[in-house]
Order: sequence, then structure tokens, then C-alpha cells
Amino acid sequence: MRAAIVRRYLAAAALGAVVALAPACSDDDAPPATTASTATTPATTGGSTATAPGEVTVYFANAEGKLASETREGTPDLRGAMDALAAGPEDPDLVAALPAGTRVLSAEVEGSLARVDLSEEFESGYPSGGAAAELATVGPIVATATAIPGVESVAITVEGRVPQPTGTQLDFSMPFTPADVPLEPVS
Repeated sequence: MRAAIVRRYLAAAALGAVVALAPACSDDDAPPATTASTATTPATTGGSTATAPGEVTVYFANAEGKLASETREGTPDLRGAMDALAAGPEDPDLVAALPAGTRVLSAEVEGSLARVDLSEEFESGYPSGGAAAELATVGPIVATATAIPGVESVAITVEGRVPQPTGTQLDFSMPFTPADVPLEPVS
């Protein structure tokens, strides 16, 4: 049901992504898009702590609202992926997924569910530009988390509670799957 509601809003908001995201990209006085986490709690994947360096794939939306991937050096687990997402895109044509100042407080995998807890800046800086802007924020979180082997859904919380961003059309009380936040990949 939730996926059908999101898809309905997508049809009306396709061009809204460019309009909604453009102001965020042009604010010269804005602080850096995101900061990497300073928390020291290791992420767990299947009960083990991952610390080996490697590569991680993260996703960001472009101005057309399509997903593009970037491969980063880092810890190839959920925490490493979320920290890379919080650091923002390297490609200047891509849009930061997380609102300015958002930190990853924790990122853990329990079975096929990823739990991502973000700082208050996620909720307070959440986009008000409609469904396309929301998908450009939540879509990359879900795409990045579900790129981790075994992860099928993502529960997003803010400081341990269900976020309730003003004007959201998404239901954060349930985990998201890629079908809930469909974004086309860049071809």
C-alpha cells in the first residue's frame, strides 16, 4: 500500500526534483552538506564486527532524480557505507542525500534488516520540496543499505525514535524496501 502511494506521488513530482534540489545546491552560505560520524560504536553485520578496509558503494541522486553510484575506499559494511553517504558525493553533479549536518549515530544489520539511526539534523533539515525531494533523500539511504549483501529493508530512526519530518509523504514507522522509494539508475 505504501509503495503505491509513493509511486502515485512520483508521477506528479518527476520535474519537481530538479526544482526542489537546485536551491540546495546553490546556497553558498550553507554549511558543508554532511559530516562523517564521530561515533565509535562499530557496525555489525551478521553478528560480527567488520573492520577490514575495502570498497563500499554509495548512491546519490542527480538533478533529474536518478540514482548514480560512487565507489569509495572504506569499511565494506553498513556503517562504512552510511558514513560514506554522510560524507556526500564526490561528483559535483550529484546531490547530497542527507540534510546538512546529519551524522550517522549507528548503523547495524539484524538479519535482513538494516537499522540506521541519524542525528536530529536529518529531521530538522528534511526537504520540503515534495515527493521527488524526499525520494532524493530516502532513496539513496535505502539503495546504499540494500547494496550490502543480505540487507533487504531499512529502518530509519532519528536519535532512536521514529522521525516525523514536517510535510513528509513517507511512513517512517515501517522499514523501507527499494520498491518503496523507486528511483531509476543513471544509464
